[in-house]
Amino acid sequence: MDSKNDTFGHRFEMKQLLGRGSSGEVHLAFDTYAQRDVAIKMNRLSLFDDPVAGNRNRKMWLNETRLAGKLQHPFIVQIFEAGSTDEFNYIVMEYMAGGSLKQFTVPDKLLPINRLIDILYKVCNALDFATKMGVLHRDIKPANILLGADGDVKISDFGAAFSIESDLTQVDMVGTLPFVAPEHFRKALPSQQNDIYAVGVMAYQLLTGRYPFTAKSPEDLIYQKLNEEVMSLEGWRSDIPQALRFAVHRAMHPDRELRYTNWRAFFDDLVAALPQIAIPEDSRFDSTRFNSMRKFSFFADFSDNELWETLDISRTLTMGTGKTIIEEGKIGNNLFIITSGEVVVSKNGKEINRMKAGDCFGEIGYLDEVRHLRSSSVTATTALELIEVEGKSLRRASDGLQSRFSKALLTLLVKQMRNTDQMLFSMMGIE
Repeated sequence: MDSKNDTFGHRFEMKQLLGRGSSGEVHLAFDTYAQRDVAIKMNRLSLFDDPVAGNRNRKMWLNETRLAGKLQHPFIVQIFEAGSTDEFNYIVMEYMAGGSLKQFTVPDKLLPINRLIDILYKVCNALDFATKMGVLHRDIKPANILLGADGDVKISDFGAAFSIESDLTQVDMVGTLPFVAPEHFRKALPSQQNDIYAVGVMAYQLLTGRYPFTAKSPEDLIYQKLNEEVMSLEGWRSDIPQALRFAVHRAMHPDRELRYTNWRAFFDDLVAALPQIAIPEDSRFDSTRFNSMRKFSFFADFSDNELWETLDISRTLTMGTGKTIIEEGKIGNNLFIITSGEVVVSKNGKEINRMKAGDCFGEIGYLDEVRHLRSSSVTATTALELIEVEGKSLRRASDGLQSRFSKALLTLLVKQMRNTDQMLFSMMGIE
């Protein structure tokens, strides 16, 4: 694969071979046009000549390219483009510098349990999104879960994906055997429960450094999957929270009638395990923040993608009673959503409103692009926890998120004006 056409060779500076498989190679390269590091997957055209394997390889390559624009999610590796030279097809993808989860599947390199739960939560969330888009991954395993340099997590390799809406690129006999659900061997139609099973097996391996079954041959492994029970997680280690053990064992239950039937139930059980783990007070995981946010009415119409994007441009604050968050007459355009506690809103020293968990304030400073002077003060009347969204970051966010915030804020503004009018009328003795 050393020779490339002139356009490809001038654009991409090859830096390092990242991996090689039966169907091609993955290289780290520098995109001189976009000025960024990328990962390039190359498939030799000669692989498509074989009447059997060639058709399979062609379908897997088409799967990834056709899904490129469809699966836009913060925890799915982004595909920038795909193309061909005289010698190979290639896919240009987001480069994840932290390697894959496979490095954490040995007993002496296991991840902290709280970190693993956060990763599993994000993987489940991304696969829930893919399922809603009509796509099943079908090859979930640690090697296909990549980490960024900052520790972020993303799913890769949708080459074996099953499209619920089309059979044009369906690939038969896919998956990595330890992660394949038992019903696959009974010729059951693919469902999201196949991916749920695979995530369960992956979680088991990442928690113990071992597979659930230890057969010596593929035939024995299939037999064990169909007829035997796995070793309980408690048999390998005693520090796994009961809620997490329950979630993992249910996810990989051999009877899919007893397995999770949807992703939300699975990742809700995962995050429920976090309070059972001793976590430093200054460690706040995205999964718990996300789970908290989607319970509030303010975010009711936000998609999961929009909630994750909100997390990226926000931070969590804690404040004591009597602390002033916004001061009348001061400049500011940040937004605040109360997650616990209460505040009082005052103008010219007089109380005009009270707010509690789920309410938002500071919206005028964001909506009014010209005048950023605060029109009132907001003070904590109890211990308080807030989500702070920086106004300038929100203005740089996606058009979809800005539109969603604007709609939510305008709805909230109308509600607050109605409440203020009612309070003023009451003070004036008007019914």
